[in-house]
Amino acid sequence: MMLNDFLCGVIEGFYGRPWTMEQRKDLFALMSRLGLNTYMYAPKDDCKHRAFWRDLYSVEEAEHLTSLIDEAKENNVTFVYALSPGLDITFSNSKEVTCLKRKLEQVSQFGCTAFALLFDDIDKDMCVADQEVYQSFSHAQVSITNEVYQYLGQPTFLFCPTEYCTTRADPDIQKSEYLTTVGNKLLPSIHVMWTGPKVVSKEITVESIKELEAVLKRKPIIWDNIHANDYDQKRLFLGPIQGRSTELRDHLSGFLTNPNCEYNANFMAIHTLGTWFRDSEKTTVRDSTADNPTISAEIKLETEGEVLQNKRSSHGMYNPELATQAAIAEWVQLFGLAKDASGKSLAPLVLSHPTVVPVPVPPMNSVNTCMAFTGTTNTFGPGLPETVTEELQKVKETLVNFEADTLTPPLLAVNSLLTAPLTAPLTAPPPDETSEPMDCNGGAGGPAQILNSVPPVIATKESSNLATTSIVDKMVEPSSMQVDEVPMKLDVKPSTGLTPVLDAPADLDMQVDSSGSPNVSGSLIVDSGSPNVSSENMTADDSHEDDSKVPEPGEPQENERHSVEPMREEDVRLLVELFYLPYEHGSKAVSMLQGVHWLKSNAYLLHQSKKTKEDKTKAEQWTVQAGHFLDFCQSVKRMHTRLLAIPNRSLLYDLYPYIWDMEGTVSMVGSYVKWLEQGHVPRLSCSYMEDALSWCTKNHQDAFMSGSLEPWVFRGGLTGEFERMLPIEGAADLFYKPAPPDISTKVYTIRPYLPADEEAVYKVCRLTCDDGADGTDIFPDHPVLIGDKLVGHFLVLSPEYCFVVADDDEIVGYAVAAKEGKAFSKKVDIAWMSSMREKYPHPGKTDDLSPAEEIILGFHESSKDVTESLVAQFPSVLRMDILPTVLDSGVTKNLLACVLSALKSNGSCGCHVQVLVGERNQLEYYTKLGFFELQKPDLVSEDCIYLGRAI
Repeated sequence: MMLNDFLCGVIEGFYGRPWTMEQRKDLFALMSRLGLNTYMYAPKDDCKHRAFWRDLYSVEEAEHLTSLIDEAKENNVTFVYALSPGLDITFSNSKEVTCLKRKLEQVSQFGCTAFALLFDDIDKDMCVADQEVYQSFSHAQVSITNEVYQYLGQPTFLFCPTEYCTTRADPDIQKSEYLTTVGNKLLPSIHVMWTGPKVVSKEITVESIKELEAVLKRKPIIWDNIHANDYDQKRLFLGPIQGRSTELRDHLSGFLTNPNCEYNANFMAIHTLGTWFRDSEKTTVRDSTADNPTISAEIKLETEGEVLQNKRSSHGMYNPELATQAAIAEWVQLFGLAKDASGKSLAPLVLSHPTVVPVPVPPMNSVNTCMAFTGTTNTFGPGLPETVTEELQKVKETLVNFEADTLTPPLLAVNSLLTAPLTAPLTAPPPDETSEPMDCNGGAGGPAQILNSVPPVIATKESSNLATTSIVDKMVEPSSMQVDEVPMKLDVKPSTGLTPVLDAPADLDMQVDSSGSPNVSGSLIVDSGSPNVSSENMTADDSHEDDSKVPEPGEPQENERHSVEPMREEDVRLLVELFYLPYEHGSKAVSMLQGVHWLKSNAYLLHQSKKTKEDKTKAEQWTVQAGHFLDFCQSVKRMHTRLLAIPNRSLLYDLYPYIWDMEGTVSMVGSYVKWLEQGHVPRLSCSYMEDALSWCTKNHQDAFMSGSLEPWVFRGGLTGEFERMLPIEGAADLFYKPAPPDISTKVYTIRPYLPADEEAVYKVCRLTCDDGADGTDIFPDHPVLIGDKLVGHFLVLSPEYCFVVADDDEIVGYAVAAKEGKAFSKKVDIAWMSSMREKYPHPGKTDDLSPAEEIILGFHESSKDVTESLVAQFPSVLRMDILPTVLDSGVTKNLLACVLSALKSNGSCGCHVQVLVGERNQLEYYTKLGFFELQKPDLVSEDCIYLGRAI
């Protein structure tokens, strides 16, 4: 077989929003440059591919499809048109077969010369009519495939079986009656597709393909899902083609990759596939000339370096690392290409290479890239209509007076051959000056928000129910109760203290520490050159994240946010490592996961050294390791900041939801490490931080890397692994944060509270004390009074469990807590309330009091004790407030996750909050954060509602 006979390229075969026409044309140009020769049109959620496969194309659709086929031919790419009729076809019905022939014949008239029938992800049970005609399900599929193939004049033809991988073969490949029938009955010139051992295969070996080849009696074509991400909305795969040796080349008829749903995120996958394809030619030539000493010697000289580098791998002539380096070197240049949200080029691209890399066009901010009035990509809907046009018209009429809150789950799949813009964009809150709409398909009214696809349950070829569309599904309303990711940036204005200095009694909540010398468990290999990080004398202006102190070579001294450098190769490499492959994380990321685990396991060293000082050296080692991780957090933030400033906005929109989530999660873990650095964790408490199921749990790591389980078992990818580093496995709801609808350059920091933050915390308290609204006018003569009532006692008596949120200019929120609510209540009565009585004299009356006088009178009255039933289940007490100007929907969740992690690290099993009766906004606020109202009889109060949540 000549190289050009080997089909190698891309399948658009995922569940979710299909690519646009322009994206496909850009793909053909890129494939042509890389030497790839085949594209299969098989978007699962395109209505006329799967759900309404019987319907012929309209005149307009035919024009679009014809232009797509012509564009492929101009780039020497074979356009394979695929249909998936298996959902509802009756094989024994001649009318059904006629529909199938008519549909494919129509496409052949558009100039298409290659076709495919796909029977993947369907029920294997036949209807009664088919059972009377066909011996088995496989006989029915083979019969109709052979008939259609011959009717079309025996063109290039591909067949995807229902048993398309080893785990789907019943009971195995050699004994499968289905595969045996396909091998014996399917015409020998029809290609059969195969995904490998799994739906998503970590490795595809030559031995496994030889076994399959013997059963199918032909060389299969690989349908590779290694880069498919339609089963997990948190995962993106930017690593190279890997685990596929070029030795496979002699045992295959082709190799097609089914990549990420986000078109612009597929450069690495497609580029490295091109490298694999070219390297596979070297393998073929080497084998064919092995008996010729002269040619063999020349090839040996040419490939000796590669062979040496691959000596310990199973990739043949292909080197994944070298392929990754080459792809990154080209991809980084595309970040600098000026393109608007719709994918229109604004300036020419000049590469350092003589060749020009076509740039992908981004998908629109809607699951519908085809029909302006189609709001879903669901493949399952109501009964099939007489014609798809009639049904689409009904949907269009329904959406004339469309409102976001009335949108119900999906009705139809989309038509990806039409790309008309939305005619009536939905209203949206106006973005602030630091944001831009992610929608490129809506009008001036703001981004059009459409529900995500609802794909089938199994992943990739049987996708999960989790939506894969990156853009957020629902409109985000401006509210102080919003929840969003929080990038780390320490920038706090110093303030003067407000609360009096107290002579507090001995801590009523004595922490127990184990005696003896601490034992540093395990070892950790870290990068050299990172600065030593000390937790002593920490101030608001002293942080691991201060870029201006140690700028990188050539980096400007001023704040990066005001002078952002372009993306560098190291930034792109970091991006690739963070979103590597389904069964493998990047080496740097794995090192950081191990580092966080080590820091948690040995956090007691800082606490121990404060008492004995005999382990100070080990404590210094801990701070060095913490510095390495915080440097990593800073590098992720720097890459995120540079990404936000790239001229290629279409590329940004595809990557943003993923890097936004990753950066916020890494920063949140960094905040927790900063808290550990303060030395509040005794040795006994380290047991509370043990990972039940995380990357550093041997069984979990081995199962992940082995490839024995499908990747959708390990939800969240690397982002999920970092989330599991926090000791709050019972608070997974805090990790669900849909990406914001607008791209914002606003940067937030979560960090432990510092004494210099007191004035700013009091200010936030005053601006939110009136049920989330500004209460300044309520206490005109006592500006700090409400702070003394609500937060001052936390800041003075329990500062170790206090955190703040800051943006570039000021603190915008806080979370204050005490681990033992009962003991804390006693300390407040003894120490805090007495100082408040001195600071605020008795008003001298009990009637006709102003709001300020009511609070002052409360200082002079005895407080109610916390009940035993409350503290038994929810021992910790907490309060949170964030300014309503913070619109990011993840800030509050991240802040709560940090304070709950701190509480859990020292043994708390739950926390409670108090809300005044009538404060409906506050009640809703905490309810959204997972708190629920407690209805115990002894908690009944006339003026207060208690809410709790477990940790």
